[in-house]
Amino acid sequence: MVSFYKPSTGKKAQTPRRTVTVDTWDMLGQGVCTQAQPVLFVEGALPGETVEVNVHKQQKRVAYGSVHRVIEKSDARRSPFCPVAKQCGGCQLQHVEAHQALSLRQQALTDYWHKQLGIAALPWAPPIVGNAQGYRRKARFAIDARNKNGLKLGYRQINGKDVMDIDACPILEPALSSLIVPLKTLLSAHGDQKNIGHVSVMAGDEVTAITLRMTKPATAAFEQALIQFAKDHQSNVQLQLSGGIKILHEAGPLTCETEPGLVIRPGPDDFIQVNKQVNQRMIQQAMAWLNPQPEEKIADWFSGLGNFSLSLAQRGAEVFAAEGVAQMVHRANENALLQSIDGIHWSHLDLSCADTSEDALQEGFHKILLDPSRDGAQVVCEALARHRVDTILYVSCNPSTLTRDARCLLASGYSIEKVGLVEMFPQTRHLEVMMLFTDKNNA
Repeated sequence: MVSFYKPSTGKKAQTPRRTVTVDTWDMLGQGVCTQAQPVLFVEGALPGETVEVNVHKQQKRVAYGSVHRVIEKSDARRSPFCPVAKQCGGCQLQHVEAHQALSLRQQALTDYWHKQLGIAALPWAPPIVGNAQGYRRKARFAIDARNKNGLKLGYRQINGKDVMDIDACPILEPALSSLIVPLKTLLSAHGDQKNIGHVSVMAGDEVTAITLRMTKPATAAFEQALIQFAKDHQSNVQLQLSGGIKILHEAGPLTCETEPGLVIRPGPDDFIQVNKQVNQRMIQQAMAWLNPQPEEKIADWFSGLGNFSLSLAQRGAEVFAAEGVAQMVHRANENALLQSIDGIHWSHLDLSCADTSEDALQEGFHKILLDPSRDGAQVVCEALARHRVDTILYVSCNPSTLTRDARCLLASGYSIEKVGLVEMFPQTRHLEVMMLFTDKNNA
């Protein structure tokens, strides 16, 4: 049953409210009320709960809202461990037990793929999980220096643009969280604060890195203060200007271990997997599923800094790594040579170009690993439908584009051998999936 609250005559219109019982979850961790008309998606609601909902958007077939009040709560509901979780836009799922959240989302994906791909049963592997707190090794802080009574440094507020000022963040690696208060103290003492667009932080294995995006060059006094800060906190500090990066201080090389004995060396703007523990377990699973053998030709496309390439090459495979960002290709090659790994052929390729993908597949690979951005790998999968390989391991950060690309591969004769969730970002809507395809025509 759905009840409506109507605004009083002559007063400012209130946000429409409904009282609903939630049926299930979707893959984003939103409650779904299928009995409401139109179907209602509710942020912050859990299956089985009766909730009062603020409806923010309504279309012909669907509506969207958020929980105003929980009337009957689920046993899976919990109190957020972060005091600002309900205002901060960094986390969305602190109101539910982590294991229950994964279980609900796996069921949501099962139902979704049943409808979208026509698969009755999926070969689910156990999910890859790690620590629920203190896991994030890279973040970007917004800054608001307009208020003379206090600088704000933190994340954007949920569903808004205002900066949520924080003194600590429980999902950040402790080495990064502990920098927030002294950073605010430093920035508050200098007029240059008004020329900072944002502050990026990254935790390596031995040192932390801080990058300030500057809209104008920094004063000499501010640069000296940053250098002293870097020395005090064992950090690398650099300024990102319109003309490039200006390094102020390097406490040591910024390295991130991928497997024992293997590291990548990211630059300030380079993509890395933000969860070290889960990333290492993901690499281990990728190697187990793909089972690289000596002298096999294996393509690692959308290879980044070589997160998977290094491990493939270490196991004796001949690796053909392709990435669309030229600087990352250059850094990845240099990093591999520093570790005496020479079995990787690095290429700067635009894999969204059909001709490029077609030409690259002429090499004749045994296996291919795909780890694309949220846009997915549609062009590559269309090429793989014509130029077949024995095994495809697809690592996806967007289940929607994975579904589109999987449909293409399944229609051309590949089959899903294994699939598993990867909880790279606990407490958030973000979800990664690993899916292993084999060519059933060659079985």
